[in-house]
Amino acid sequence: MMGLAYSLWRRKASAALEKYGISFQQYQLVRQARRRGALILSVAACELGMDKPTLSLVARKCVASGWLIRTVIVADKRASRLSLSGIGEELLDQIEAEGVFSPEFLGDALDVLGSEERTELRRMMDRVSRRARDVFL
Repeated sequence: MMGLAYSLWRRKASAALEKYGISFQQYQLVRQARRRGALILSVAACELGMDKPTLSLVARKCVASGWLIRTVIVADKRASRLSLSGIGEELLDQIEAEGVFSPEFLGDALDVLGSEERTELRRMMDRVSRRARDVFL
C-alpha cells in the first residue's frame, strides 16, 4: 500500500525535477551531501537505500554536472569523499525556493486522513520500519 503511494509520488517528483536537469536519485545524493557534509559512497548508499554500483553511477553524473566535488582520501587512494559544490548548493536552493516537493505542488495522498489518523499511521509506520531494520539489516 505505502509502496504504491511512494512509487506514484516518486514518479511525479521525478517529473518535476526534469526541468532542473537532475534525476530523483541524483537529487537525493546532492541533498544528502548538503545535510551530512562530505560523504563516503558506501555510507551514503546505506543511508539512501541504494546499492553501491548504482550510487557510483549517480555520483559520477553528479560530479560531471558540477553539483558534487570528489576528493580522494589520502589514507586509502581507492576511496573518496563527495561534498557539495557551489553549483549544487544553488541548484538545491532553487528547487527548494520553487517548492517542488511541497504538498501543494505534488499533492498529498494522505489528505483523506484526519490529524489523529495521520499521527497513528506515522506511529505504526515507524514501528514497522524499526522492525524491518531489525529483520532485514
